Amino acid sequence: MYFTLPLLLAAGSLPLISGAPVAYSLSRASADVVEVEQATSSHSLSGRSSNLYEAVFGGNGEVSDGWPAVSSWISSFDDMFENNKEIIGSSCAQWGVADTTEDEMATMKSAITKIAGESGVDARFILAIVMQESNGCVRVHTTNNGVVNPGLMQSHNGKGSCNTGIDTPENVQNPCPESEIEQMIRDGTMGTSDGDGLQQLLEQNGGTSSATAYYKAARCYNSGSIASDGNLGAGIATHCYASDIANRLLGWASGTSSCNDNTIGTLTSSNWSGSSSSSSSSSTTTSANPTGVTTILPETAAPTSTATSTTTSSTFVPTVTPVAAVQTPVVEATPAASSTTTSAPAASSTASTTTSTSTAEVYPYAISPCQEYYTVVAGDYCRKVEVQFGITAAQLQSWNTGLDDSCSNLWKGYQYCVKA
Repeated sequence: MYFTLPLLLAAGSLPLISGAPVAYSLSRASADVVEVEQATSSHSLSGRSSNLYEAVFGGNGEVSDGWPAVSSWISSFDDMFENNKEIIGSSCAQWGVADTTEDEMATMKSAITKIAGESGVDARFILAIVMQESNGCVRVHTTNNGVVNPGLMQSHNGKGSCNTGIDTPENVQNPCPESEIEQMIRDGTMGTSDGDGLQQLLEQNGGTSSATAYYKAARCYNSGSIASDGNLGAGIATHCYASDIANRLLGWASGTSSCNDNTIGTLTSSNWSGSSSSSSSSSTTTSANPTGVTTILPETAAPTSTATSTTTSSTFVPTVTPVAAVQTPVVEATPAASSTTTSAPAASSTASTTTSTSTAEVYPYAISPCQEYYTVVAGDYCRKVEVQFGITAAQLQSWNTGLDDSCSNLWKGYQYCVKA
């Protein structure tokens, strides 16, 4: 099943393209339990689920306000590219043109590596912008609303393109030549005679040694400027752009963005549990929700409440091996943990957490406090759990905030909150 989200703009442009990112996930009704192993290093993020939008990042991009330091980004460009290959290889369908081939992907990867070396811009950042602007479709169409935005990075009056019009055969190059792919990356990264690229924008905002400079450069690439108060979610164009880029750099590739364009500009920090900030970072808004449930709103949803920070273990870094999408329960060769429900003790008025008597680990993204837990076993899937406990999909996801939009990343052997 495929989703679409609003796509994004090059520097100084207006909203021009719709479509990406393309979400690729299992059906909510499938037996979609995944196996999870505990990682030993809190900084090795290659095992992080690529469909998990880590957090909504609000404010000015400062690490002290909860934005990720460069050391917290996905560990390598190779890992990041691999996570995005499935999307790159299927993203052109939304424009009715031939999808990016394996050879074209290899050329794209080589071009990003080459231009990163020439420009000093981190290759992961270049790829994040590529995915945000075009989902890696080498035949993404060129738009022109006074400024021509062509190619993989929808650059400012750039030269590189394998689709100079609106998807008509005479305008589309298939295959896309290596020279054109490299030119697309060069235009967006190193700029054109008419507009700055990532290299110039980074220099203007503090240089490549600063994580904040990357987030500010992303916002400028999208909108041409940053709001006068420095808030990267305020101003014009795509308000969630910098938050989306930060999540891509953490490893997010598919699935829906949890950022809401209508509310991101009101946030002054992030709700990311991996924050290195010594102070508490949360989205500082009020909620009428009497249960205190953390809810992250999708971009397409009208804001009904706002999210507060949910504290999770900063050292929990899962290595996930997905189980095939099947319509029958998964059968395990080894005994699975017993399917149990655990009622947590009644919390006192001052308690901030709850405990469980089960020996299974509590899902690290479950909210606290929680009144009742359920231990996931082989053969479970989200809809099955929802029916069993008479709860809605929205409740299950809001009480267990690491679940993706299609609920395709349920972990076997962990306790999930089923009542709050």
